[in-house]
Amino acid sequence: MNPILEAIDRAKSVLIIGHIRPDGDCLGSAFALREYCLRRGKSADVGSPTPIPDAYMFVRNSEVFNKITRRSYDLFIAVDCGSRDRIGRFEGYYRSARETVWIDHHEGHNGFGKYNLVDPTASSTCELIFDLLDPVKAITPDIATYLYLGLSTDTGHFMHGNTTPKVLYTAYKLSSYGAKCHELAVELYRTRSREKTDLIAKSIETLRFYMDGKVAIIAMTRDILDLCHVDANDTEGIIDYAIAVKGVEIGVSICEEKPDEFKISFRSRNDVNVNEVARYFGGGGHVNAAGCRAGGKKEDVIDRILHAIKCVCEE
Repeated sequence: MNPILEAIDRAKSVLIIGHIRPDGDCLGSAFALREYCLRRGKSADVGSPTPIPDAYMFVRNSEVFNKITRRSYDLFIAVDCGSRDRIGRFEGYYRSARETVWIDHHEGHNGFGKYNLVDPTASSTCELIFDLLDPVKAITPDIATYLYLGLSTDTGHFMHGNTTPKVLYTAYKLSSYGAKCHELAVELYRTRSREKTDLIAKSIETLRFYMDGKVAIIAMTRDILDLCHVDANDTEGIIDYAIAVKGVEIGVSICEEKPDEFKISFRSRNDVNVNEVARYFGGGGHVNAAGCRAGGKKEDVIDRILHAIKCVCEE
């Protein structure tokens, strides 16, 4: 048996933690593993340093997220976390656990657990968990639905460059196992709040083009977020409106989480490596999708982003 599954079998209690501002892949992988642990008779909790964004509150069992029931756990599992600091306030649980597991698909590390399943060529952490659970015939309809959630969101609903033949085969297998593909598609891509719709409209108004139209930047300030009554955790997908413009090779969104503190997301077409751009700010991710943080006034942050992009493109 796989050593990660053996570690789960040895444990009586399991804590599964995803990264700050959990997205579909983070939530899907965490809840899928929780479901597997529960079916193996384990006590299993799931959470992350921040709450579930409103857009993902439809996810089954979302009400148990971040309801931590123990002071310590036999096994700590981190999912979709590219670095140690992504587990945030759960560092103490990581240190006190008898055994640790790290499952991730980001570039730049080999895992921080006793047992690691890290593959930057995978489309998503959910794809890795499918590979972990499928051989032992452990994928129920609920687990399949969770895994399809992450597979779909991290491939842009199968539109990003990481949509490989294996991804499509995995989607087929999850569908055959009972994943609620249509219901997920409606929730993810055909449902949004009026507040999020207002934010999209206001954000597009901020769209500016640089470097002969090859770079497009959307800037969401605190004023815009407050006006639309949207939290910084609920800005996922806004960047798509930048990268979707014809001729744009790099799309950027900056979101002011706190005064003069910005979350930055990058997307790119073809082989433009925005992972290298994010590394200028201490961040990272993938070739075509990455993120980081930066402090300062909005225009200064934009200038630094453009400088980093020029440096990477000229290398």
